[in-house]
Amino acid sequence: MTVTFYFARHGETLFNMRSLVQGWCDAPLTSAGIYDAYKLGQGLANVPFVGACVSDAGRAQDTLSIALEARENEYVRLSNGLPVPSDQVKADALDELYDLGIADAIDQAEAIEEFLRSRGCLRPHSLVADTDAASPADREWLKVSEAWAPTLDELDWVDYPAYALSTHQYGPRLTTPLPVRTDTRLREWCFGELEGEPALRLRNRLFDLFGDDIPRQDQNRRLNEIADYLALRDSTQRAENFAAIAERIGSFLEDCGRSVERHGGGNVLVVSHALLIRSVVFLYARDRVGDSPKIKNGSVTEVVYRDGEITVGPIGIAPSELS
Repeated sequence: MTVTFYFARHGETLFNMRSLVQGWCDAPLTSAGIYDAYKLGQGLANVPFVGACVSDAGRAQDTLSIALEARENEYVRLSNGLPVPSDQVKADALDELYDLGIADAIDQAEAIEEFLRSRGCLRPHSLVADTDAASPADREWLKVSEAWAPTLDELDWVDYPAYALSTHQYGPRLTTPLPVRTDTRLREWCFGELEGEPALRLRNRLFDLFGDDIPRQDQNRRLNEIADYLALRDSTQRAENFAAIAERIGSFLEDCGRSVERHGGGNVLVVSHALLIRSVVFLYARDRVGDSPKIKNGSVTEVVYRDGEITVGPIGIAPSELS
């Protein structure tokens, strides 16, 4: 049986925006980060999943929660042939113009927040729905779904509740919530004394290691040296060496892979962090660490587990590029 992990990076956070080191410390998603999560979910609308795993960091938990809402509602939109909402078209346009340096950051944020508020994403456990365009059956389904809104921690990995609705009665949709598991092995690297510090301090430490500002591609090829040096120099003795990082990655893939394999295989959504995902590539496809120099917020990396063997598919792609 084949198990395909879809490793997604969380949405942009306040620390990302302010260029602060963010490992085991945490920061909330920005409006752009919430949008990263929403677009992630939309891109996954046609991917069937048997479960989801998520880091215990709040930024990853929030990303998954929003992505699952967006995935469900995008599936409903596609199934009913509904157009892309006009406020999303506006948000997409301003987001693209901001990336090009044309639009103002405030205009971008306001457009994204307007769209997310209209979809209900700015309140917990909301259902992102175009209720005016939905059929009576859809509206009824949404009311029942909204009543079933456990937090991620309340969801069970094996036995979980199903919506009390039938596909036959209400038409095609994602009829059951995914089982979700929080796993500390999916945390970002721990940076010890550098946690929450300006990224310049991390850059200076890497300069001490390499004697130069080496390109990101070269850093990606030497992740083991970087982690070991950061651990060696850390006065708090909390920073992880690469062996510790590799052990938790390997044990997660083995445990989860075998578990899903025993139940027939399938796809698993995993929301984690940039360096953790980059470390997966380093461990199982070292010759491809330069394929995507940066693991962007909301991007997806595919990892396949089959009979104990682990291979890496596309790295750091946009959710919209998923086949």
